[in-house]
Amino acid sequence: MSGRKYNDLHETAKYHSQLWLTAACLYFLLAATTIHLASNGRDIATIWPANAVLLALLLLHERRAWIGILVAGFIANGLANLVTRGTIVGPLLYGVCNMLEVLVAGLAFGGQKSYTPMLGSAGMVGRFVLSCGFLAPGLSALFGAMTAFFFFDQPFLLAFQTWLASDALGLLIFTPAFVAVFNGDILRYITEKGWIKRAEMLGLLAVTGVSAYLVFFMARAPLLFILFAPVMLITFRVGHLGTKMAVMLVAIIGGCATLQDLGPIANFTQDHIRQAELFQLFLAALLLTCLPVAADLSARNRFTADLAKREKAMSLLAATDSLTGLMSRSAFEAHVDHALSDRAASFAMVAIDLDHFKDINDQWGHEAGDRALVHAARIFQTQIRAGDAAGRLGGDEFLLFLKDASIVEAEAICERIRATLRQGTMRIDGKTEIMLTLSCGIAGSAGGDTFQDLYRHADKAMYMAKFAGRKTVRSIA
Repeated sequence: MSGRKYNDLHETAKYHSQLWLTAACLYFLLAATTIHLASNGRDIATIWPANAVLLALLLLHERRAWIGILVAGFIANGLANLVTRGTIVGPLLYGVCNMLEVLVAGLAFGGQKSYTPMLGSAGMVGRFVLSCGFLAPGLSALFGAMTAFFFFDQPFLLAFQTWLASDALGLLIFTPAFVAVFNGDILRYITEKGWIKRAEMLGLLAVTGVSAYLVFFMARAPLLFILFAPVMLITFRVGHLGTKMAVMLVAIIGGCATLQDLGPIANFTQDHIRQAELFQLFLAALLLTCLPVAADLSARNRFTADLAKREKAMSLLAATDSLTGLMSRSAFEAHVDHALSDRAASFAMVAIDLDHFKDINDQWGHEAGDRALVHAARIFQTQIRAGDAAGRLGGDEFLLFLKDASIVEAEAICERIRATLRQGTMRIDGKTEIMLTLSCGIAGSAGGDTFQDLYRHADKAMYMAKFAGRKTVRSIA
């Protein structure tokens, strides 16, 4: 085995080890904390965010890494249940149910490529809700409820309902947020956006957090509807990233309050099971209200960005000669007229024709003529200075616009171009090479000139060069 291949395998193994350790540690912390806070050690937790960690990692990695992630999650699940519930058989079965749920949810999206537009369209939001809100948690809820019934004496139907709601909300609320963390979306937003946008996002999240705290911990009246306003506001201002963070923030604050018998849900009923159901219903309503809006905004932004790219490409196409890559006539004329508005600067325009270009087309064909035009254009681009411009008007007629250049300096540039052409012949076929020559006419600006004025004078000077025998330069001051 070569050293390079060994190093690649070593780096891959190291990365996978870190990935599995990360999955195990995060899953254990979330699972143990959730069981401790959101259940009595025997009941099913009212919301289960731990599976969202594994699903996010699955969606961001190739399928060959999935087995290791699921195994790490299974071990962490067993340890978390063993530590908090003090038994081993039930936790192992719970672990199988959770890993089955994560696997089914991951397969429903088909990996990383499918996750990318998850919130990018209403269709993908529907697929996300169906897979992570019903299919995957429904399948695991069936086996999880059976485990709760046989090992913890839980009513089967109640256990099924609680498991389905808690796991569905855990996946729907926390998966997008964890993906945004793991794939760097949040970090990119912080680093790429200006300080105003960063401050706006943090401010809106702070408003959402404060609103949730007031509604769940301070308000005596049932004011849950108030929370829709800040979450929708951050959805419109920040986009789907803001939606993910805001809904997760509300879920954490509201969950903590409800578990302490505080807030509008706890005031409505003292039955903990009923509290869990109502809190789950509220979160589902909040999530399903905001996700489609975020998807629509994302689709609109993507459409606007694509439209801007197409317009830019069309503008570039219109401004560029398709054969040589030089400026088109319209773009060159606009560039010159804009530059001439600076009456304090001095300019020179050069009109150039390829000598005997018609003979090239007649003798070797239009393909050879096109190659001659491209060859000459490349020479122009290499010999003009930064700030100068080169354009093709059509056929073999070119123009150069030289900024801050006198007639003498323009003549020097033309001679440099002609010398470069003499030094490098152009190959027509395997046997024939030709040397291109030019006739150049130069006109200097006299203040108040327009493009047409300079072009007319430069073109007149170019014809003077042709009448002088071609292969030369003439100028008009």
